Amino acid sequence: MLSMPQSKIVHYDQQWDSDLVEAKYIKDLGENLSIISLRYGDGSKPLFKNREFIVYERRETMDDGTLVVAVASLPKEIAAGLYPKRSNAIRGLLLQSGWVVERFEKDSCMVTYVVQLDPAGWLPKFFVNRLNTKLVMIIDKLAQACLQIN
Repeated sequence: MLSMPQSKIVHYDQQWDSDLVEAKYIKDLGENLSIISLRYGDGSKPLFKNREFIVYERRETMDDGTLVVAVASLPKEIAAGLYPKRSNAIRGLLLQSGWVVERFEKDSCMVTYVVQLDPAGWLPKFFVNRLNTKLVMIIDKLAQACLQIN
């Protein structure tokens, strides 16, 4: 399993998600709980505004080696106090998201990824369709990034 501080992991996110413009570690709230700022969409102008999310991420490794990562937006009032909203972005709401990485053999695992979000505004239909298709490729890019790390 991937073992490194969250402050370093956020910099690897762009390797597997090309729409992620910036992932910024804000602070730890505990050993496995961090607050992160995510910004998407600079290459999409002028079709729609950039999106940003202020999220907490909780990571737990189970006794059998399964890694569970849960991510969700902070309430807007709390997020605004921690990290001011950018004027050129819409602050979306990540309702729930997460990863479950189950170890099978020594060198294999199964990854389950779930995401439910409110982008807080209109997105062009072609972009939504592209995003749905692109999500399938994210797992492969993540696997390649993990191989480079280890």
